[in-house]
Amino acid sequence: MKQIDDDPSQQPMSADRTPTTQFSDHAQRRNSLVFILNNSIGYFVAPVFYVGVLHAAILSSLGFSDTVSNLPESVYMWTSMLSVLIVWMWPSTRHLRRMLVINYACKGISGVIAAVLFFTAPQWLAIGIITHAGVIGVTNGVATMCLWELIGRGMSPARRGWTLGITFGVGPVFAVLGSCASQLILNGNFLDLIHMTPLEKPWSYVVLFGVTAPAMGVSLANVFLAQIPKASSSEPGTSLAGILLGLRQYFTNRLIIIAVVGFLLTSAGGNMILNNLALYVRDATGELPESYTGTQLALRFGCKSLFGFVLGWMAVRYNAKTPALATTLMCIAGVVWALVVPGKWYLFSFGLLGAGELYYVYYLNYIVGCSAPERIRENTAYTNVMLVTVSLMPLIYGAISDNFGLRVSFVTALGILLVAALLTMLVLPREPVPR
Repeated sequence: MKQIDDDPSQQPMSADRTPTTQFSDHAQRRNSLVFILNNSIGYFVAPVFYVGVLHAAILSSLGFSDTVSNLPESVYMWTSMLSVLIVWMWPSTRHLRRMLVINYACKGISGVIAAVLFFTAPQWLAIGIITHAGVIGVTNGVATMCLWELIGRGMSPARRGWTLGITFGVGPVFAVLGSCASQLILNGNFLDLIHMTPLEKPWSYVVLFGVTAPAMGVSLANVFLAQIPKASSSEPGTSLAGILLGLRQYFTNRLIIIAVVGFLLTSAGGNMILNNLALYVRDATGELPESYTGTQLALRFGCKSLFGFVLGWMAVRYNAKTPALATTLMCIAGVVWALVVPGKWYLFSFGLLGAGELYYVYYLNYIVGCSAPERIRENTAYTNVMLVTVSLMPLIYGAISDNFGLRVSFVTALGILLVAALLTMLVLPREPVPR
């Protein structure tokens, strides 16, 4: 079987000068399957792996202070940046399978340890939950950059578009199933549609954290299906010179920087406004915001699943820029909908913004297309870390709404999104060009 040539200058080019791959169709299908399955499993265990609400609720219910209850999410954000250190230490493709195996093993083991602490050593529970959040912060970042390297180097752009469409069309359905299961385990009720007798505490928490171990075992086994790209002499080494060269290539690549700016502006305008949008329920419907939490999540994941298939089709049928721009336009539509549609119909804005949350996937897909093959994992890690630059936007929106009202914060988000759309539409070429 032929494998991909890691020298960008030697990669085969299609008629429009975009790189193809020398992997066989069979090998590409296997890599596609690994990406789809492992992301779908990650969606299913999202109530535990999306650190925040569940971890805080558990610690609060066990009598810990609000400060301690919010600490897991902070630790998660801090440790997520360590993925950059890991890619600097092990930059070669020959480490890819090993990194994924260790990554999924650590996820599963940390879930088992947390589950055991619930009934054997509750005095250590806060440390265990916070440590679990830290492990997930690191490993989520590593899994993301390794899986994106797998599809960035292990398949053609067309096959990658098809894979993204299936992954992020099916994946949100698994998130709904996981959310349903967790709600039934914790309180026996899911959106007043399904009812059962909930598990007693702490067994409900033991099950939620413990089930991540077999889930990660399946993900680990899937890794051995992947066809790993062959390493070459052009790959970066573990050296300061190699790190500096990678940073310079990232921050001096014009197309990557433009795509990153569009990525960050879409995040700032479309994703970070969701908290204020949830608070606006009170003004739009006259009811408490928490009354529609389940409806909001159902709309977000439902529309994300529907549009996930459509965006993947766009990537295959048109070009890499089209689905990225479409996600920004969906975010614009979501904010405009919230501004002009009254009553309960305003809640559909959560669906539009949920679909727009796939900006992460399709801007990252463009950045991967701009990257030299041996720098895909590195550039993915740098792009993830760049999200820290917009992490204060929820506080800024909160300050705007406190002083001028929620609708003014929506107008601010809309302005940011319009800049992102114009930048992506007018400046980015249709297809990324690897340096």
